[in-house]
Amino acid sequence: MTDTSEDTIRAGIARWVEKRLSGTVRDIVRLERWRPSWNVAAETPVGEIKLHFRSDRGTGLETRPLRAEYEVLRLLDEEGVPVPKIYGWCEDPEAIVMAALDDHPFHGGADIDPALHAMIEAYMAILARIHCIDTAKAAAAGLAIPKTAEDIALAYFRLADAAYLKGKAGPEPMIEFFRSWITRNVPMHRTRAVLLVADAPQFFHDGTAITAIYDLEMAHVGDPMMDLASIRVRDINEPIGGIATLIEAYRIASGEPIDWSVLQFHTIVSFMAVPMMTGATLRGMHPHPAFVEYLSWDLGASRAAIETLAEVQGIALDPVASLTPQLTRHGEALADLVAVAEKQRPPDGLLREDRVLSLARYAKRADEIGPAIDRLEIAEIASLIGHTPGSIEEAHAALEAFVLAQGERHEAALIRLFHASTMRRLQLLEGYPGPIVTRGLGKAR
Repeated sequence: MTDTSEDTIRAGIARWVEKRLSGTVRDIVRLERWRPSWNVAAETPVGEIKLHFRSDRGTGLETRPLRAEYEVLRLLDEEGVPVPKIYGWCEDPEAIVMAALDDHPFHGGADIDPALHAMIEAYMAILARIHCIDTAKAAAAGLAIPKTAEDIALAYFRLADAAYLKGKAGPEPMIEFFRSWITRNVPMHRTRAVLLVADAPQFFHDGTAITAIYDLEMAHVGDPMMDLASIRVRDINEPIGGIATLIEAYRIASGEPIDWSVLQFHTIVSFMAVPMMTGATLRGMHPHPAFVEYLSWDLGASRAAIETLAEVQGIALDPVASLTPQLTRHGEALADLVAVAEKQRPPDGLLREDRVLSLARYAKRADEIGPAIDRLEIAEIASLIGHTPGSIEEAHAALEAFVLAQGERHEAALIRLFHASTMRRLQLLEGYPGPIVTRGLGKAR
């Protein structure tokens, strides 16, 4: 999406409605979320209709071309998969134009609501249908079709890797460790490539049944086990529960056996893709549309990738002690900042809380426990590499060099080190109302 004022965007929406639908805009509401979007009420020759203009995240935040998502939605519609009615493509502002639905979007809770969980079991059958769509049609929609087993296995990883390398601005020892592990453990026996949702399950429902699936920005062609892995990813932030039941529902609907080792591989890839794709935005975008929310994704997904690899390798992970907050000379001011921020109006849309409040609380926690996190991490890195770095920056640089040179020979020690470091950094997010801060990896069987 180009950088334009809200007035210019609204004018562009009104022009599109007039030109494409011979209509007049009655109302435009900008939705509060990290992906710009607008709900529009328009009067047309066939009566009033409600539209949803869905745009891109913006420079530095985008993951795939928005046009690709539009073409995938059109393809699914043609194949009889329930999606919102597509009205067309808007050039200025660049947006997908679809029906605005009055149904409920799924944002978690299926772990405690049997009706929601039953809908996700039904979603697995929809997923199996999508996986049967002829990939020639996906190619016609503009998606790349991987040909080799390596290309099929690494389709999503390479997307994340390109974003990571483009935004890399310093040492990232944990990501480099996983990059190496992933490329050394590619499942070479898998040759079936299918159209993937890649960020499942996202859907609207009417309280009893799914009415439309949506949010297909990550859709691509690859191994079907990747879509099952993506459900495990969503579960840690929008709780689903009963993952094993859902995987069995997919097996029955698809008629395909579950390749458990490949599912674990794609679980690691899918979780690690999150920090690979979001890290650069946390460093270089200010103001960020949802800094603490993105940070929770970064750290929570990192923890889950580590947990999965530890499970694969049979490595026991030790509990990590809670750090005791220390009052500093800035503590009272930061406490006051949190108190002031708590009076902010609760946000509408997808934001979990006001951004100022989440940033204030994070700053206070960083002041209280940040120095201890760095001291412990430097000491743990020193014990592994054999010398004590002078700063956390030097420690990360030295650890990345160690990973690149000797990581394969020290996997267990590195997995434990990354786990302890990530668990301590998650303590910086104490109080943030995202399940991902504390929710662990759901069991697949």
